[in-house]
Parts: sequence; C-alpha cells; structure tokens
Amino acid sequence: MAKLMKTLAQIIGIVSLIIITSCSSTKTAKTATKAETNTSQSIDNTGRDGSSFEKAIIVKSISDEYAFVKKACVNCTLLGQALAYNDKKPFDILRLKNAEGETVSYYFDISLFFGKGF
Repeated sequence: MAKLMKTLAQIIGIVSLIIITSCSSTKTAKTATKAETNTSQSIDNTGRDGSSFEKAIIVKSISDEYAFVKKACVNCTLLGQALAYNDKKPFDILRLKNAEGETVSYYFDISLFFGKGF
C-alpha cells in the first residue's frame, strides 16, 4: 500500500510539472508573438510635427509619446495630458511649459493601441 501511494505521488508530481511547464511556455509564446506584431508595424510620420490633429504624431504606446516630447521639447515641464476625439479618432494631447515659459501642446494619434485591450 505504501509503495502504491509513493508511486501515485510521483505520478501526480510529474503531471503537475508538465502542466506548469506547458502553461508558462504558451504564455511566453503569446507574448513574443504580440511583441513581434507591434514591432513589425512601420509608421511614417513624415510631415507630422504634433502641432494639430491633422499633424498628430502616430504612436504605438504612451511611452512613445513621452519619448517624442523629451526630444522635441528639451527642458519642458509637463502640465497635463488629455484624451480628445477628432473625427471619431482618439488622440492624446500633451501640454507642456517650455524653457521660455510658453505653453506648447503636442498631439498624438493613439488609434493603433487605444481601446484595443492589453
């Protein structure tokens, strides 16, 4: 009886290990596929400076917005961020104060990722 219990415990351990390993492998594969999809998209922002809805910078994430602003508006202070819609399309508008004390705004087209889930 003790030998049967020991064998049963070993089988349960092996099955549990297989299940845990297969679940983590599946999750990793899905994450990699999603990342590959995001990086394979090419965005052409030629002629876009972020000064209006029409010239909004097309981004794939909020971090892309902040990276753009960091380069475009050196020594600026963030005053606020707002979600806006123009022609049923979502945009983020970042308002900043530049080194001269002027308020500047940058418009970002967020339709590639906004409302798409995680």
